[in-house]
Amino acid sequence: MQDRPTSIELLEAAADFVDREIVPILEGQRQFQSRVVANVMRIVAREIKLEDPFVRSEVRALSKLLAHPEPHVHSLDDLCKAASKLNAELSEKIRAGAADSGAWRAEVLALVRRSVEDKLRIANPRYLESDIAARGKIRN
Repeated sequence: MQDRPTSIELLEAAADFVDREIVPILEGQRQFQSRVVANVMRIVAREIKLEDPFVRSEVRALSKLLAHPEPHVHSLDDLCKAASKLNAELSEKIRAGAADSGAWRAEVLALVRRSVEDKLRIANPRYLESDIAARGKIRN
């Protein structure tokens, strides 16, 4: 759909409604389940918004790290398949000990950290904010 409200706006509005109108009038298990539903709607909204650029970035970084030409794919499904294939290759190299030491190890760790952070930006950005704050406090 190209008109407004967008699918993201609809999901966010529905999640806000559940939090504002439904959760307060429920108790126990139903209240908990309603919070879960609102949270799932927010996760889906973030995924719709962020998945494509995050997967593109991951494929680009994995291709560079593994010294492959960047695949020329356009659909999100094809991007996800390319990311899965490249991640499988990286996993094999890690299992074989290629990332046990040296400069490549640092590159692998940096890529994995970025990938996990991007996944947290979708699944639960508050976890990432907490981690960043904790790392900031450690550095000071």
